[in-house]
Amino acid sequence: MDFKKGINYQLATLFGIGKLPGGGTWSSLMILLIALAENSAETASFIAFFSLIIAPRAYKKLVNELQNEDPKEFVLDEVIGMGIALGLVNAFIYFFSNNANFDTQFFNKNNIFIITFIIFRFFDISKVGPVGWIENNKNETPYIRVIGDDIAAALLSALIIIIFFNLWAL
Repeated sequence: MDFKKGINYQLATLFGIGKLPGGGTWSSLMILLIALAENSAETASFIAFFSLIIAPRAYKKLVNELQNEDPKEFVLDEVIGMGIALGLVNAFIYFFSNNANFDTQFFNKNNIFIITFIIFRFFDISKVGPVGWIENNKNETPYIRVIGDDIAAALLSALIIIIFFNLWAL
């Protein structure tokens, strides 16, 4: 880690994780591991919220450093997206687990979080549907496109999980 570039640069790259091949997957995985360790997404949601606050400044620092509007090294967008997805799914599980048809043996939180991670990464990498539309919308600022596609991937991931469990409970 090169701390000479400043804390915003370090936060934007999640202390160098963004420089690794597949940095977005690694940063999403870190958020997943936090949720798995506590069997809840409260900390992951807090990290996503905190990242939303610090991301604009960190993004600007990284863009200025690399002279690229969508640097692959910027991974706070994946942190935000994964935290939102897990937070929404966690809230859904909290309310849905009271349903008699909810099989907590098979569908424990950790399994659901892992499935959410896989779906989130699918949408974020493939850029299917709204995720791609947001990323390619030239009417928006580069920052909104970078953050927006991950938020869309998070919302779609959580929506798929929620729909699946509603259908399962029928």
